[in-house]
Amino acid sequence: MEPSPLVTPAWCIVSVYRPDLLQEAKTRFAGDDVDVVVDRRVGERRRPERAESDESRAKDRRRLSIDEYLRTQGLVVVSRQD
Repeated sequence: MEPSPLVTPAWCIVSVYRPDLLQEAKTRFAGDDVDVVVDRRVGERRRPERAESDESRAKDRRRLSIDEYLRTQGLVVVSRQD
């Protein structure tokens, strides 16, 4: 028997605008350490008024990347370790 590959815990986030992908994602990731969730954010969120650190800007860039995938692909898989 071959050893199973290490699976990094992850989330599969499905766009609220693409409910058709939800069941497919749940089927695809069944048995893996991947939680399939629906992104319930709709519209823009207000940004807190504070000085931004380098770490905060990096998180914003990462979030923009995730938002882009949700908008163009309908879902995105992200590590829970980030």
